[in-house]
Amino acid sequence: MPPEAGVPTNHLTRRSFLEAALGALGAAALKAVSRASGAVRRRSAPAAGDTENNMPSPPAEQEFFESRKHLIDHYRAHPRSMPLEAATPAELKSWAALARAKFVQLTGLDRMTPAPANPRWTGAVDCGQHVRERWLIDTEADVTMPFYLLRPKGLGGRGPAVICCHGHGAGKDAIAGVGDDPEVAQAAASYNYAYGVQFARAGMLAICPDARGFGERREADARKSPAQSSCGYLQMVSLPMGISVVGTHAFDLVRLVDHLRARDDVLADRIGCVGFSGGGWQALAAGIAEERLACLVISGYIHPIAAPLLFNKHMCACNMVPHLWEHFEMGDLAALIAPRPLLIQTGDSDPLSGPGGVGDVQGQVDIARQAYRVLGREDRLVFDVIHGGHRWDATKPVPWVKRCLSA
Repeated sequence: MPPEAGVPTNHLTRRSFLEAALGALGAAALKAVSRASGAVRRRSAPAAGDTENNMPSPPAEQEFFESRKHLIDHYRAHPRSMPLEAATPAELKSWAALARAKFVQLTGLDRMTPAPANPRWTGAVDCGQHVRERWLIDTEADVTMPFYLLRPKGLGGRGPAVICCHGHGAGKDAIAGVGDDPEVAQAAASYNYAYGVQFARAGMLAICPDARGFGERREADARKSPAQSSCGYLQMVSLPMGISVVGTHAFDLVRLVDHLRARDDVLADRIGCVGFSGGGWQALAAGIAEERLACLVISGYIHPIAAPLLFNKHMCACNMVPHLWEHFEMGDLAALIAPRPLLIQTGDSDPLSGPGGVGDVQGQVDIARQAYRVLGREDRLVFDVIHGGHRWDATKPVPWVKRCLSA
């Protein structure tokens, strides 16, 4: 409420404000209330030794007692139980079999049951250099995965296919260059996110699926904005049943590979998988679960496994898998891709890399490199450090994938 005219604002006290606002009658009433409250205060003055009325005043700044340091110390004090320590191909094979089985168990991949794919073509859009087709397949009972197939116009007969996994955001639309919504277009520009289009322009079939909880697979309460997702809800519901969100994502990608290998326009032994950010986690999980993927690109995701949550707090809980940190580092998981070609990309100022920056990522790459060294295929592991933060850069990955799928 503004001060009334005649009351100087530079000397406006709470009392003068109320007197001016209430008028003479209100002021008289206010004086009466003041006298009465003063009497009450005099009558309620604490007696000597009255501890209840002599409690100390609260501190000027409230003190808080966090648990994060304890969690960091606890994590550091308990080394992982299944590190890669193999020195021979036989030792590596034995470790990889156990590690892959443990990953399948922890993610809940062994709790899912495939359903017939029942592929459906729903339409196509001419995008100039390529045609964007929309398809549907079923992965589990009552679970449908929509995906775009970007078909280069110059590609005849069968061709290599690249599965392009999205991260958090608008799902497959950003990856496939569907810019009808300003929010989707902005995200694609900010992260250089339309890598499905980049692979299609390089002459490959680009497959851009929606992961569960994103895009066309969002639950009803997450549809106000295309950037919303249901991954947090799905994680909360799935974990008590022994299933993780990344497990469901990997399972759907395995079923997508099954579908692609059965098509008459895909070279069945030349299917790669790429992903940026959360899409990198999908690609890594799929590469562990699906050994028929010929090559993989993981951009913006290889880092010390606990770093983003423990140190930066930047990661959605849907990335978490119960007990995973007890057994593996990220480099151990990347080692399960060997000897298949693997390109790991990171930005030199990506905040998700960990407190040590690129050095932390290098440490994980070195763990994975051990597996490639044991197998005599160090040339198949590429570490691509780009200038910048958390974003995708096509300069190396696109021609590298094309070479891998042409060999």
